Amino acid sequence: MAALAAGAFLLLAAGDLALRSRSALLKAEQEEYWRANPAAKAAHFEAEYSGRAAQKEKAAGAQANPETAARAADLRAAEKDFRLSESSAKMAYIWYRTAAEDFNFPGNPWAARARARLPGALNAWRAELAAKGIKAEPWMLQ
Repeated sequence: MAALAAGAFLLLAAGDLALRSRSALLKAEQEEYWRANPAAKAAHFEAEYSGRAAQKEKAAGAQANPETAARAADLRAAEKDFRLSESSAKMAYIWYRTAAEDFNFPGNPWAARARARLPGALNAWRAELAAKGIKAEPWMLQ
């Protein structure tokens, strides 16, 4: 029984790592797409935050304090601006590294795919920093 339980646990752990790796890889590919298409990134976050605003207003109803509602709207706008200004090249590299290193196990195809794309993502991030005139040492990008 114990051997069967241990085998089931290892199988479930491998499945969990595979799914997490796939999720991180998909997020990295999305960030890479946004790096090439900033308008798509802006449209995504505009839709996401306008949907949040509608949900908050609906949940609050007519009982909302105007000052509280204004503060909540300002916080949503600040969060949206922050997420739009975040470097998609940097985020793609981080998500590829997560998929390749943190959720890796032998035979994981998504970790292998992320590992193959990791150098290109790092080079894109370095190029973006160089274009902005930011000098980054190798240890700063790890």
